[in-house]
Amino acid sequence: MTTSFYIGLALFQLVGGSLAHRIGNLKVSFIGLTILGTFGITSGLSSNFLELAISRFMAGVGSALFFSPALGIISDIVPPEKYGSYVSIYNGAFSFGAGAGIFAFGYFDTIIGWRLSLIIGGLLLYASDIAMVIALHGEEHRARGPLKDLAVVAKNPVVWILPVLTIGSAISETIMGQLFVYYLERFRYVPVVTASAIGSFFLFFGLPGGFISGMMIRKYQSKYAVTGFFIILASIFFMIPYEYNFAEILASVALFSVLSIYGFSYLYTVTSLVSKKAVSFSLSIVNFVQMIISAAVPYVYTYTIDSSSIYYAWYVMGIISLIPSLFILYLKINISNNK
Repeated sequence: MTTSFYIGLALFQLVGGSLAHRIGNLKVSFIGLTILGTFGITSGLSSNFLELAISRFMAGVGSALFFSPALGIISDIVPPEKYGSYVSIYNGAFSFGAGAGIFAFGYFDTIIGWRLSLIIGGLLLYASDIAMVIALHGEEHRARGPLKDLAVVAKNPVVWILPVLTIGSAISETIMGQLFVYYLERFRYVPVVTASAIGSFFLFFGLPGGFISGMMIRKYQSKYAVTGFFIILASIFFMIPYEYNFAEILASVALFSVLSIYGFSYLYTVTSLVSKKAVSFSLSIVNFVQMIISAAVPYVYTYTIDSSSIYYAWYVMGIISLIPSLFILYLKINISNNK
């Protein structure tokens, strides 16, 4: 089911960015949330595997149509010099929402069942859709222009290379969001409830982490600072197997949250400036690239555990995060001043 969702999410990233360029960020974001809510409801109403798989695929499509255009909305309504800070808060709120969803609906599942939980989640997305339109009423959200603007963006190597160089953020989010609870249970013998709470802490800390990374973005956007922060992020991967104190684990999780959001915010800030005429399309490319790479991360991590050891699994994650980030220092970033 998760794979079905991520296939839709990855395949329609570029579609979402292209549509936003043609008809406007707000319209595509509205369509995306509507699709996501609709197929969240149909997921709960599905009567067999195929129906559920199709519903999760379409939910992924809706999510793809929402995420990058929503970042484009931010570029429409905030001053350019504050964009990085607002993106950090956006990413932090996104992470906090994921934590709240896992925590709340995990509890609801035990009371009302997973079907009704999914239906309620879909209805809440409808409410979010309405709230977004009301909040942005009166703001200017024009369609950007001709398709040739997209070609200009697609030809810029920065939008393809930078997401690879900042892949450490995506790796940390993937590992912490999907496999850290498994690691704590299997290799640290942490009780299920405690392990789940620690995993949720990574997501919950995303909200204050968003504000913290926002301040970091305002002060530290040089290539040297960015590379330095990614070196710290990679070093956490190397240290995790040796952390046995509960406080140490929580500190690593909190730092992971801040640094991963910082990495995403830097990536989105730089690529949004590649062309002011096609912000959503630029962001959809970087999301697409990182999702393709992230899809292999759980396999590489678990394969390394099975073929070698848990220690080497963390080392591999750290190396994959570290080595690309060093090339940020040598990346020539071409920024367009097109309005």
